[in-house]
Amino acid sequence: MIGTLNRKEIGKGAFINSVKEPKFKHNRITLCLVTPLEKEKATVNALVPFVLRKGCKSCPDFTALNKKLAEMYGAILEADVGKHGNSQVIEVTLLLADDKYAIGGEKMTETAANLLWDIVFEPNLDENGYFPQIDLELEREYLIDTIESDLNDKRTYAIGKALDLVFEDEPFGIKRYGYVEDAKAITAKSLADAWKELVEKARIEIFFSGPGSADAAEKVFAEKIASIKRSPKEASAAEIVDYSPFKEAEESMDIVQGKLVMVFRMGAPKTGHEKNSARVLSALYGGTAFSKLFMNVREKMSLCYYADSHFERGSGIMLVDCGIEFENREKAQQEIIRQLELVAKGDFTDEEFADTKGAIFNSLGSVGDTLYSIESWYMSGILEENPITPEEDAAAIKKITKEDVMKAAEKAKLSAVFFLKGGENA
Repeated sequence: MIGTLNRKEIGKGAFINSVKEPKFKHNRITLCLVTPLEKEKATVNALVPFVLRKGCKSCPDFTALNKKLAEMYGAILEADVGKHGNSQVIEVTLLLADDKYAIGGEKMTETAANLLWDIVFEPNLDENGYFPQIDLELEREYLIDTIESDLNDKRTYAIGKALDLVFEDEPFGIKRYGYVEDAKAITAKSLADAWKELVEKARIEIFFSGPGSADAAEKVFAEKIASIKRSPKEASAAEIVDYSPFKEAEESMDIVQGKLVMVFRMGAPKTGHEKNSARVLSALYGGTAFSKLFMNVREKMSLCYYADSHFERGSGIMLVDCGIEFENREKAQQEIIRQLELVAKGDFTDEEFADTKGAIFNSLGSVGDTLYSIESWYMSGILEENPITPEEDAAAIKKITKEDVMKAAEKAKLSAVFFLKGGENA
């Protein structure tokens, strides 16, 4: 069980969210800038948090910033970029000791809130209003390496290519970290312009979790926000497409194991009950070690090395991916489809259904294991405009019936297939 979310608007387009978690000894504060996903802006936006972590006006270089963090009993600074639905989320985080553990009675939360604000809103810019060139070059290389790492992980690469087929003209298809060619084109001016637009127009979501009180952080952020001019732009609600024309593609690469990815549109599930039905379906179908795909396609028929399915609530699709011998491609694909058809006909036992729900409950029970997972859970709920507790989610899952799962399976339509096979690079 985790604490209840407290959410409060502290300025136009700015919110602070807090969860009390006494079992931890440190607090976590994350400042998020939420902006609509746009392909032409995604890459330069993704670079912003990594450059911001290099310093700010009060700590103008990495050495000064590290010294400040050391003085805060070894506080940790993190930066990343996420995506959910059709929103891109720029994230800068501080992990710090709670005030009660400060030996000298320092106000750790207040200090951290001020530093976090400075890092995001008062960066170290030169006389032209640009980030230091060395920071731009180093972090741009880091971003390019991150983007290119997908190519090294063939499973991730294949999944990405399948999603490209499905979401070719939709924001859901925009890459989390953007694109290599766009990263190479980033200039000092375009980076500064991207940062300025984010701090002026993005929605601010601040998340505080841990044993401490969020009051000091709320006061700092509310006063800071009140002191600047902003014109926040809200991301429009994600529009989930019900079905789309079937697409298929394959590539050759120097690999020893084929990667088969199949993407199903689920008929645009809109209500919480419809989405939960699809979640239970996905877990029953291929989301556990006793699922239909695992027990039949992998174990009984030995057609693959692994076979998993996952339902993406933000985009409303179910994705199946498996590792196979090249010659088993057609057999595996046919059997994967057949297993879904069997589920639609109700070919699963009460025990399988109960065990599947149990697996989901166990997963929900682990949400409270870290402050990061708690923050991620609630932030996903906020971005979906439904921030419920894991316990409330479990109660909703309990209401899903076998008939609900059968209906969800009936609605599933194959939208894309991507196969990564062996041979010369395409």
